[in-house]
Amino acid sequence: MYIDKDGLEANSPVTDGSATVKMTETPASDNDPGYAPISPETPSWGPPPGNGGSNDSNDPGSYPISPDTPSWGPPSGSGGDSNDPGFYPISPDTPSWGPPSGSGGSNGGNRPWRPPMGGGGNTGSNPPVIVVPGIGGCVNCSGGSSSGQSASVRFLHAAVDQPAVNVRLGNRTVIRNLQFSNSTPYYLDSNSQSTLVTVTSVQNGRTLFQRYINFAGGNAYTVSIVNDGSGITLFTLTDTLCSYRNSGCLRAVNLSPNSGNVDVFLSGYGRIFQSVGQLDATGYNAVRGGNYRASVSEALPCSNNNSVIIGNGYVECSNTRIAIMDSATINVMNGVTYTLYIIGMAYQFPALRILALESDLIY
Repeated sequence: MYIDKDGLEANSPVTDGSATVKMTETPASDNDPGYAPISPETPSWGPPPGNGGSNDSNDPGSYPISPDTPSWGPPSGSGGDSNDPGFYPISPDTPSWGPPSGSGGSNGGNRPWRPPMGGGGNTGSNPPVIVVPGIGGCVNCSGGSSSGQSASVRFLHAAVDQPAVNVRLGNRTVIRNLQFSNSTPYYLDSNSQSTLVTVTSVQNGRTLFQRYINFAGGNAYTVSIVNDGSGITLFTLTDTLCSYRNSGCLRAVNLSPNSGNVDVFLSGYGRIFQSVGQLDATGYNAVRGGNYRASVSEALPCSNNNSVIIGNGYVECSNTRIAIMDSATINVMNGVTYTLYIIGMAYQFPALRILALESDLIY
């Protein structure tokens, strides 16, 4: 769905480049992902020291020996069953596990999509709105109709160097003093699809963003406040119910304004999402229920997941070693949908971090 200066427009396919807003691309430089170490904490180039012998525990490809490093083996209880969904690492050569059952493979959000981001501030009368559909259509809609049903909408403050905000949904204030990295519960919106969203600064009451957004009845949405030049815009994702019984549904979204493309790793699976760009939203992958360690780094230069080495605080392939920027523990439950939001600044403050949000709390 896209909105122009006259208000609502019909939903446009996510692959339709003509309906998107131009995004400021990160220029290529010596700091391109994988080109050279950026942080003083980044380990030196080449394989770990002491790799002269095949029995050396520091050999590339061997398991990390640090007690603080999570095991990268298959999740407990999987038993190595190759028929378990999501058992093998995801790679470009491995077929996607696909969307949750019954969602259909041709829906938008089944593969990564990169909407452009508008440049400049958002102080004009028509700030950009970026909307990314999720997998599937209307949730719990009778006969595919959203008539008479409310939409569920929650908000995430992911705009760095922006003040705490108040958010109005239609004619009511739903959250006050929403600060960076904080999210809200879902609120019901029954305003016949077209809803005025207003974001104001807590500091001085100035309106930072105000536009009508179409929230279809029966659907759930996460609306992220993100950076847009010197101001903010909104990045909206449809949250979809996970239909798997024996695994959870996991996707990743990169909302960092300076990270460039990133890779996302999950203990037991290896690199599960590859080269996720700014304002990219991946499709869902099946992940067996359990506790995992999720990590994020700049994108590695290799496409083959089998060549990726995951060490204590770094990842490596093709003689290129890159520091892990953040790790977080997540508890995946079977039949539940999770989104890993990557927010903050790479190698700056506020530091880049992974924020896992569960979508099924409303169902």
